[in-house]
Amino acid sequence: MLASVLLLSAAFQVGPFYEQDCGAKYVAARPFYAREGEVVDIAWPLFTSHRDWWRFCLLASRQDYSNGDYQFSIVPFWFNGCDRGRGYAGLFPLVGRHPHIAAMYDVKFALWPLWHSYRMPRSCWRDGQRREEWLETNSILFPFLSWRSDGSWSLWPIYGVNRQRESVHRYVLWPFVTWAHYESDRDTAGEGYSWTLFPLWSRVRRQFEQQDSFLPPFFSVASSQSRRSSQDGEVEHDSADSFRLRCPWPFFEYESSPRCWRLGIWPFYERVVDYDYKSGSESSRVTRYGWKLVELYDDQTRIFPFYASGRGYTRLWPLWESESHDDETRMRVLGLFPIRYVPQIDRNWAKFWTFYENRSSPVYVDHSLLWGIFRWRTFKQ
Repeated sequence: MLASVLLLSAAFQVGPFYEQDCGAKYVAARPFYAREGEVVDIAWPLFTSHRDWWRFCLLASRQDYSNGDYQFSIVPFWFNGCDRGRGYAGLFPLVGRHPHIAAMYDVKFALWPLWHSYRMPRSCWRDGQRREEWLETNSILFPFLSWRSDGSWSLWPIYGVNRQRESVHRYVLWPFVTWAHYESDRDTAGEGYSWTLFPLWSRVRRQFEQQDSFLPPFFSVASSQSRRSSQDGEVEHDSADSFRLRCPWPFFEYESSPRCWRLGIWPFYERVVDYDYKSGSESSRVTRYGWKLVELYDDQTRIFPFYASGRGYTRLWPLWESESHDDETRMRVLGLFPIRYVPQIDRNWAKFWTFYENRSSPVYVDHSLLWGIFRWRTFKQ
């Protein structure tokens, strides 16, 4: 039996346009302003700020760090900041230095693409131990002329040499003729060679890997053997084999390995089973239909964008969605945004199409109808 009472709201709300909780931790004047905790949105997605960062229109942003460093940028033209007490700045493409962009460190450029340089960390095994080293790359008239501190260089697309740990890669008239020589390495497929005569044929022959491709990447057959490294760093053979067939890619692909089994007939069907690396037991599996329109997991079902369920979440787009966390369940009607809960959408826009919602606890259910104009509480017995 349910008992209903008028709910003395802990929030003040005027339709979908204004909302504020009693503690003033949440305030929204939609769609122009919203504040939740330390996050402030102004006409989102135009402007968002936090305690130590702000972002305007995905173009201008500033990030402050606890040690006093900061970074400011106007993409892609200007950046400046302080890194470990050392200032940096750049006016792209004229001149500049940046301490870290993606995986590149100490990036410098002048009249780009006329000249740029950067460093990247690299791990390697020497004398049975893993060592870290820095590789510096310089380029003039990118991508035509470049050279690296390990002896690699390139006069693209005529000829180039690229050294990568245990391997040396070369090309002539890239991408038509490429080849590589591999030495033994504890983390790779071992010694051997590879070559490609694009677009006709390619071959790989290494200690633990073999592959032949016809009209690459459309037709290929590959096999490999798992390997493990002993405590002294020597590579040992393991009996577990891997096999992959593409005929033609991406329309048909079959793969079997100690870590994965996969059959794909694109775009109609795909079956993937993953195995635990250590125990070899099955860790997850999924069946897909229509590429990724229908995905069936052990604990989830997705039919994009109309239906999703699993792990305490259910969405029937665009009609309703519900989500459970611990002992609380939240349900709303309508749910027009086709992606699971996004805080910025929820703060600034979701209320415009949410005509009814409720929050359920083990004791009671709070209801809100027509953007909070009508509120009531029902008790569970």
